[in-house]
Amino acid sequence: MKVNEWRYATKAGINGLIRHPLLSVAAVTTLALMLFLMSAFMAVSMNANHLSEVAAQQPPIEVSMKVGSTVEEITTVIDFLSNHPYVQELQMSTPEENFNRFKQEMGKDELWEDFDYKRSIPYTFSLRLEDPSYAPTFQEEVEEYHMVNEVLMESHLMSLLDSVRNWTRKVGIIVFSILTVTAGVVVSNTVRIAVLSRGREINVMKYVGSTNAFIRTPFIIEGALIGLGGALVASILASFIYERLVVRLNPGPTASGMSEFVLLPASEVTATLFLLNLAVGILLCVLVSAVSVRKYARV
Repeated sequence: MKVNEWRYATKAGINGLIRHPLLSVAAVTTLALMLFLMSAFMAVSMNANHLSEVAAQQPPIEVSMKVGSTVEEITTVIDFLSNHPYVQELQMSTPEENFNRFKQEMGKDELWEDFDYKRSIPYTFSLRLEDPSYAPTFQEEVEEYHMVNEVLMESHLMSLLDSVRNWTRKVGIIVFSILTVTAGVVVSNTVRIAVLSRGREINVMKYVGSTNAFIRTPFIIEGALIGLGGALVASILASFIYERLVVRLNPGPTASGMSEFVLLPASEVTATLFLLNLAVGILLCVLVSAVSVRKYARV
């Protein structure tokens, strides 16, 4: 199509929306509602994944050395743990630190005055993994070192959290698919009504020799504008509500802390929702408009 034909098609698409204001408002409102529901679930899904990842990193894995391990043996284990790609956080406790912690928990320090902790209490390492599903393999790797006495971990809790993350992702995909199909059906019916209401114009254009592409393009542009309008409305509404939730629920300056139990930053979530709504809204409406025009207008 030539530039002037694109200019005419764009003008015709805009005029089509203006000519049927109630129909246009209904289409934009319906699409905006669908995209808003999708945005709400996406925001919940993103935060659920984030909180699951944070929670999965909280239960520490404790590596206990054998009592009397040499400095070289301890250094070997430290090097392995500190350079391991899945270890997110590592903290070492000396026998003295473990003994002092034990005394504080038990109380009555006078009972332990003559206790030789060096003969009974080992070095320990507390750490967290980035991926909790890697825990069983990690345990096998650490236990290969003969100077390691045991590896203690919250296996059941870590497995549960990993399962939560997987199910959140699956449910998000399912709901996204359902809402996309629903929005597609609504937009298809809207375009169908628009085509039927302008049937005489289409027939006249056929008789004067207009090409199929020339006839279809205004409807496709009209669908793209509906998609753009619905995406903007949904994004603005979802962003406004999410920002209020972040301000209300996040504890002050730690609101952006990715390692805390807080909601994701508003800037990150709203940007993702805007791009997603824009892509889904415009692409879906353009595709549905093209198919509907071809079907109902016979062009």
